[in-house]
Amino acid sequence: MCRSFLILALILLSSCVYLPLPNSGPNLQTISLPAPGVSSPEVRQRFGTPDLLDTPEYLLYEWTAQRRFVIVPAIPTGVPVGGIFARERTRLLLKLDAHGLVAQTECSVSSLSSQQLRALDCLDPITPEGNVKQLFSRQLNDLPELKNASFYDGTMSGSNLSIALSPDGRFLGAVDTRFRVWLIDLENFRVAYAHQGRIPRFWEALNRPRVAFSNDSQLLVISQPQTPILVLRRSGGNFAEMARLSLFATSHDVQFTESGDSLIGFGQERVQQTSLNGTLLASSAVEGSISFENKGPISRKTAEAAPLLSAVLDTAWHKPSQRAVFTVSGQGLAILDPRNDFARQNGSANFRFSPRGNWLAENNCRYLALWNSHQLAELLVGVQPDSDLSPDLVMVFPLTERDNNSRGECLGPLSFSPDGSLIAAATRFFIYLWRISPGEQPTRSAPTTIPLFQTFPGNMDQVLRVQLTADQRLVVVTARYSDIRVQSWQLSQP
Repeated sequence: MCRSFLILALILLSSCVYLPLPNSGPNLQTISLPAPGVSSPEVRQRFGTPDLLDTPEYLLYEWTAQRRFVIVPAIPTGVPVGGIFARERTRLLLKLDAHGLVAQTECSVSSLSSQQLRALDCLDPITPEGNVKQLFSRQLNDLPELKNASFYDGTMSGSNLSIALSPDGRFLGAVDTRFRVWLIDLENFRVAYAHQGRIPRFWEALNRPRVAFSNDSQLLVISQPQTPILVLRRSGGNFAEMARLSLFATSHDVQFTESGDSLIGFGQERVQQTSLNGTLLASSAVEGSISFENKGPISRKTAEAAPLLSAVLDTAWHKPSQRAVFTVSGQGLAILDPRNDFARQNGSANFRFSPRGNWLAENNCRYLALWNSHQLAELLVGVQPDSDLSPDLVMVFPLTERDNNSRGECLGPLSFSPDGSLIAAATRFFIYLWRISPGEQPTRSAPTTIPLFQTFPGNMDQVLRVQLTADQRLVVVTARYSDIRVQSWQLSQP
């Protein structure tokens, strides 16, 4: 039988079709990069219109070369499937000054060696930070209680289930396919708490539970539609029940606010903020919508000015989308993610507020952008014009050959350190770290690279979560289907 399958595979592969396609942009090895002082119109005349970012302060291009349209018969059906593949990918970021002149240039090319990249003064993704030390790498199914637990839903195109890291990196909350919530003590690698969520009857469509930690890592909330909200308090290495709240009956996600003394979730078709004893503090009567496009955020629907502002972040592949919740003053409070597991797995961007809510960070797996939260809130209520908005900061992800055709498999996790001085963001195979100098005009360092494929090899791996801690550790959760691995690194001191 194996021999027959091998023969069939060879016959099908022999009928592959490769159609060459023209390059989508210039070759950086044959052209000169824009020098400081070159005007924006000159850049556009030379390179065309930017496809990734085209704002008053940033122009971001992406080009592919040596492209082919490939048609391959699918095994075992033989039905032809096709896609575009590129052997080279280039990104060019230009920062403009107040007069529209080039102030800074940053580039990345996937197929060049470190020596070639240095000659072009482009980002080199291969050389990692020498002082980064891996602390541990553990797999959840090695725990006796989780030996047979599955954290992967294989329906549709497949997706991993809800997983959360505590901000101090000490605990992991994970939901399995049997609606069970597990809290794992990562230091001692043991189960610290287990909770059985409500299992739907055969005629019900009920989402699995979600878990979320407070910013001080002392509280955890377990939410599931049509069930009471369970709030747990940490005591040493364990968690104990603190409260059960009949709130947010229709919510698919509940989060703590920055202070940790209140909760935000969906209730009665609106976003609500409540105290931990169930008192309603604020709600969004009319929810707005912001679409993040190449020209920046665009208001699709304005929200009513109220103590609590809620905006649909319209970049998700499948609805419903993530929500950003602001105070009336424009401070970011929480990111809610009511998308189902399949939609989260196929989203095109992921968002996170910085500590104190000054920035909304967007990781779309090509670049990382920090948007001013106050300006977004003004855009949301119709005060700020769309055309005036640029990111406060843009960071290009350095390219490698592995990034050429894998953007659709990147989930875009990101994390700030508790003091906001570090930010980590994940692509398909790498974690990148930047040191941030906060202020009205924030600056950042060159990226530090942590190559995940060296420690967790394989083409089917995905980065689910990243977490930066106050003691300079980076904790990362990766998955290969239901095999969940937790890795930790000690970072160099600033």
